[in-house]
Amino acid sequence: MKRQAQWHGGNVALALVAGAMFAVGIGFMVAAIWMMLAQQFSALIATYAIGLVFLGLSGILLLVKRLRRAPPIPSLDAQLRANAAQGRAYQPRGEFPALLEAFLFGVNTYVQVRNRRR
Repeated sequence: MKRQAQWHGGNVALALVAGAMFAVGIGFMVAAIWMMLAQQFSALIATYAIGLVFLGLSGILLLVKRLRRAPPIPSLDAQLRANAAQGRAYQPRGEFPALLEAFLFGVNTYVQVRNRRR
């Protein structure tokens, strides 16, 4: 779950940076169109170039975000086995209701027995 949260956080960060660059690029493009109407050719080429660079960078970042794959998330069974193998299995301490304690203890026992068979 932690890896999935980190992956989604990275996606959100890339989307925010790409969106910001896109907004800056649009701002420069609007400024370039205004300058083109106000004057002809001087600062216009530089403004277009800066606007296109920001638009290009935002497009690249959005493509990178789209190509990133989600990390594999182990199943609950695999997580329980790993915890049992490391000795971090659930031990009842009375912090949950009795029925939940019994269920967790049963799951823990099942995982330990299943790990011994393999």
